[in-house]
Amino acid sequence: MVATDHCMYDRKFERLSARNISMISVFASYKYFRQVEDELRIDLTFKSNILYTARQWLETQTPHAWKDKQFARVVIHVRRTDHITSHRVREGCTTPTSEYFHRSMSYFTHCFDRVQFVILTDDIAWCRKHINASNIVYSSGHSAIIDMAIASLCDHAIITVGTYGWWAAWFANGVTITQKNFPRKGSKLSKRCPRTDQYKPNWIGI
Repeated sequence: MVATDHCMYDRKFERLSARNISMISVFASYKYFRQVEDELRIDLTFKSNILYTARQWLETQTPHAWKDKQFARVVIHVRRTDHITSHRVREGCTTPTSEYFHRSMSYFTHCFDRVQFVILTDDIAWCRKHINASNIVYSSGHSAIIDMAIASLCDHAIITVGTYGWWAAWFANGVTITQKNFPRKGSKLSKRCPRTDQYKPNWIGI
């Protein structure tokens, strides 16, 4: 059995013995599979019924005036409830603010004429209050796998802390914006989760 911290790239996985082993991690470092990413995207696909549900929901959220026009979809993953506790903050987590989301959204609205933002969150009440605009829709009542399929159908991503948002951005596979101040410099988490291991070099910190 081989275990590792989920955000840190561990070189011991480059020297695995030629026998059956169990590997325990979520492997949220792009370095683990950067050589085989294209093949992995073929292998990691959603079941047809899950993808159908995600597509149908997104279709109902498309503005009528945009039906025959090109537009970009940006998934916004907002994780708050378990990462704003005092324990998590002491460890090195930083709380995503409304300013972070608005600045990140501005990046895309300056790049595209039409942008729809799709919010996936564990705190929908906070999001409806602090992240609201006519071009925002909120996923509510879906399972975690349906939400991930919705993310995969988006073009770009804005993410917060956590591996779920990391994989949502990976599946969207476009421009990704991350919290520049996560993890907090000098914290325990920054040693266990270095940004250079966790995030791709082209992911943008704001």
